[in-house]
Amino acid sequence: MENDITNWQNLWKEEKATPLDVSKLITHLNKIEKKGKLERIILLVAVPVTIIVLATLLPILSNIYYLISIVLISFGMIMILIQSYRSKYSLISNDAELNNHKYIKNLIHKLKQRMLTTSRYMWFYTFLLALGINIGYIDVLQKFNVSITVRIIIHVVFTVLMICVMYYSIEKRKKENNKGILPLIDFLENLN
Repeated sequence: MENDITNWQNLWKEEKATPLDVSKLITHLNKIEKKGKLERIILLVAVPVTIIVLATLLPILSNIYYLISIVLISFGMIMILIQSYRSKYSLISNDAELNNHKYIKNLIHKLKQRMLTTSRYMWFYTFLLALGINIGYIDVLQKFNVSITVRIIIHVVFTVLMICVMYYSIEKRKKENNKGILPLIDFLENLN
């Protein structure tokens, strides 16, 4: 795909772009948005289900730790959902839309927003998730009457493990974005 984009850029600069090249660009942009739409649908289901399950299983009204935990986790999930909607754009139906300077500028902004969600907001979510779960574990670990040293070790191990898993996931997604979205952004910026 990167070679196609580079070739298309060169042809565009020489004003020899063919409709087939435009159709590849449109197909790739639409593929990115369809993937984003699926992610938004999954989040729309996962966020309320997670909040309901946590609120049902944990005695949030009788325990401040559980309440804070659910609030932090919910806030992180809602933040990601909002960011996902900020990168939403309409599917492209024809190449005439790509001739509109304002549309291309908006499309570039949406693609950059999608990359920003991965590189910045997923780390905020990771922090809120780890913090929320650790706060929830405070009460659980107190009930087991383990020493403060053991509790600290459990919190640290859990936090490090979660950060490692999220780091791997975020880096994998960033590589995908750098491969698929970044060349499109560069290409669309050169059209302006």
